[in-house]
Amino acid sequence: MEKVNIQPNMKINELGEVLFTYIKEHWKEVLNKNIKELKQLFPEYEDATYGMYLDKLIPPIWKLIKENGFRSIEITKEDDFVIGECLHFRNSIEKANWGKPHHEKRVFWIVIENQNKDKIGTLLFELSHSHIEFNLPAAPRFLSLEEIKREEIIKKIIQLEENL
Repeated sequence: MEKVNIQPNMKINELGEVLFTYIKEHWKEVLNKNIKELKQLFPEYEDATYGMYLDKLIPPIWKLIKENGFRSIEITKEDDFVIGECLHFRNSIEKANWGKPHHEKRVFWIVIENQNKDKIGTLLFELSHSHIEFNLPAAPRFLSLEEIKREEIIKKIIQLEENL
C-alpha cells in the first residue's frame, strides 16, 4: 500500500478525509479482484457477503489508524458481528426508504478516541448495496461527524441520508 499520511494529532475531519480518499482509491480494485468469488457466495450468504468484501477492503487502512494512536471506543462483546476489524453491526442502521432493493444503504458509525483517550468525533461508513444480487451500485465512503453520543449520531445519520 502506498504511503498514507496519518498523524496522531489529526482532528476527526482530517482522519475522515484520509479514510475517504483511501476507500475512493481502493474500493473498485478490491471489488474487481474478488468479484467472481463474492457473486458465487451471495446466494448462500446474502448480505454477509458484503462483510466478506469489507474484510478485504478496510483492514489495511484500519491498521494504520490504530498504529497512529486512534481507537474505536466500542468494546467488542462476545456476540458482536464485527466487519473489517472496526465496524460493529449493532452500530449501524439501514432504512428501506434510503434506496431501492437494488440500491440499499447501510450506515455504520465508529466513535474515535485519540492516543490521549480524548473522544474526537465519529466516523461514518456508508455502504450502498443490493439485496437482490451482489452489487455495489455506488462507492462505499467514510464521512466524519463531531457528534459522539449514540442518539445524536443516529439523528445526524437520518438527517444526512434523508436530505440527499
